[in-house]
Amino acid sequence: MSIDATAQSSDGPMEEVDAFAIKHLDSIQPRSIRDRAEYCGLFFHDSQGQLAATPARKGGPDGCTPEIGPDDADIIASYHTHGAFSPEADTEVPSVDDLTADFMEGIDGYVATPGGRVWLNLLEEEITVELCGPGCIHTDPAFRPCPAFEPEAEYTIKGLVERAAEDTGEC
Repeated sequence: MSIDATAQSSDGPMEEVDAFAIKHLDSIQPRSIRDRAEYCGLFFHDSQGQLAATPARKGGPDGCTPEIGPDDADIIASYHTHGAFSPEADTEVPSVDDLTADFMEGIDGYVATPGGRVWLNLLEEEITVELCGPGCIHTDPAFRPCPAFEPEAEYTIKGLVERAAEDTGEC
């Protein structure tokens, strides 16, 4: 099941945020893949009500802490990439830590994967949903799908814990 972005709100503001997030993640994805590191930041409405993003901050291979947004910013979501493809890591879905961090911050979150997927962590529903599938944004040329371990369309934290427990590390 794919998320219908317009279903997030009757007046459709999430559709605008989703499109902005996808475009922004696509722009930083090549750097993330090249550097084999996560990049992260925050999406917000500025004092004029315009959608904006904090500069992408470089993290490590398995984590990233965004810079704090401007004082007058209305923070609406986090964003981060998962870096380069690695057959040893389950980088095609958000991690339990990804969801937990967003939920503890009280915001939604966007996650880009090496396979070009974008996920949306939804605070209110406490789930993550695949906003767009493989190749939606820039994809790591080294990426190889694993038909035996394809992601579901959505996960709860419990579902991600179960996925991790089932991960044999082999495709």
